[in-house]
Amino acid sequence: MTISKNIKDIANSKRILFTTPSHDRTAFVPPECNEITGRKFFYHDLSEINGLDNLSDPNNSILQSMEKTAELIGVEKVFYLTNGSTSGIIAAMTAVLNENDKVLIARNCHKSVINGLILSGANPVWLVPEINEEWNIFTPVTAKAVQAKLMQNNDIKAVIITSLTYEGVNSDITEIARICHEYNKILIVDEAHGALKSFSPQHFGENAVKLGADICVQSLHKTCGAPNPCAILLCGQNINSSAIQNSLNLINTTSPSFPLLASIEATVNYLFSKDGQKQIDNLVKNINELKKAFEGNLKIEFCNFNDISKILVKIKGLSGFDLSDILFEEFNIEDELTNNKASLLLTGIGTTKHKLKILEKALKTILSTEYFDVKRASKCPIIVPDMIMTPRTAFFKEKAEINTPDACGKICAEIISEYPPGIPILLPGERISQHHIDYLQRINKMKIITVK
Repeated sequence: MTISKNIKDIANSKRILFTTPSHDRTAFVPPECNEITGRKFFYHDLSEINGLDNLSDPNNSILQSMEKTAELIGVEKVFYLTNGSTSGIIAAMTAVLNENDKVLIARNCHKSVINGLILSGANPVWLVPEINEEWNIFTPVTAKAVQAKLMQNNDIKAVIITSLTYEGVNSDITEIARICHEYNKILIVDEAHGALKSFSPQHFGENAVKLGADICVQSLHKTCGAPNPCAILLCGQNINSSAIQNSLNLINTTSPSFPLLASIEATVNYLFSKDGQKQIDNLVKNINELKKAFEGNLKIEFCNFNDISKILVKIKGLSGFDLSDILFEEFNIEDELTNNKASLLLTGIGTTKHKLKILEKALKTILSTEYFDVKRASKCPIIVPDMIMTPRTAFFKEKAEINTPDACGKICAEIISEYPPGIPILLPGERISQHHIDYLQRINKMKIITVK
């Protein structure tokens, strides 16, 4: 039985429910929700009543659906996540790490990894990837760098890297996994932006678990068409899936959304269908046609070493910030992320050829118009500060909010990151330097929470 069928059977029954949720299958719908979600969402929004499965201990339709997805993707185990990849990262960390365990982390991690440090009590060992100056983005994490860190710290228990990155840069997971397992370490990969790997390896490469990682987490809402915040966690055969389930139960709500669970199932089923595969093929074809339209034009460049669904583009004479502003203010096109070099436009299963043609026309108009580069701001480069105490210790210490200029030398007690991409500038337990203060003032962060 599928999740969707299970929900529809219960929703269409004549059962009289004195249970949550209190809207009681459209007996009450807030008027504005009729326009936003429609009544059907409420009609199928049920709790774990008799006959429905339970996400915290699945043994019926949810379990069957997750097992089918694992079989389709070709991995040992899949968990459905209705709180995004963030919940998967935290669950993976708390499942395999204990308090004071060392964990090697690539510093271009998402802030959810820092939350995982706070909850697990693990101690980070940082690996800082190099920067590609041409595009102002992180280069791949290398197996050589991972091995060097493991040789210096033989008590590291696990390794966490982000691959592919926000901008679509892949690391060599096969070789990194081989090194990790040679040293008997667990490899966790944040693959939130690489969910299409599980459905179209011919276009995007294999997912991290298929390449040898022990755990990876993918966001279906980012590129695969599922609603926010649908995601999946993939496990290899060496991972204790019961520990993952227990960790998810620790952080998940006990009232999960069955419409979201059905959306995960439906997204997976569609993308593995003939129509879904054709839609992925068309997405890749249409992006290639967009780029081909600018072949030979030396004023525009697309990053050619990243995931094809991430359109990272720069125009000679313009900073990425300028390009972003022009696209938004003059063409009503909003990008996902920008830096001083380039602008990042994300695509996914819902990106139509028509939409890409609008972008193509806008870029051609910009290229034929004289603009002046006026912004030269840049991201705060990662300089790993001194860690005075663990993130967990700092998080639970007594705190004070102080003016940013007065914070030099203080110990940070919060996660400070720009979003997107959510990479931490500072995290709890690190000493704040003048370098950080100068940057935070440039982005108008007026207050900082520090340890007293």
